[in-house]
Amino acid sequence: MNAPLREDQLITIVKNVVEQNGCRLIEIDFETHTLHIDGPEENQVRCAIALQDVLG
Repeated sequence: MNAPLREDQLITIVKNVVEQNGCRLIEIDFETHTLHIDGPEENQVRCAIALQDVLG
């Protein structure tokens, strides 16, 4: 069984996926499990799909 990701690991993964899809990570709210990303709408959709694939 794998241990849950630490916050710093999660930030790194999310930041990399977001940047690879042409967006910029503005904020991660760990309490509400929400992200604020900036970029063209088409890229934001790609980011969301990629993050869902990576994080489940």
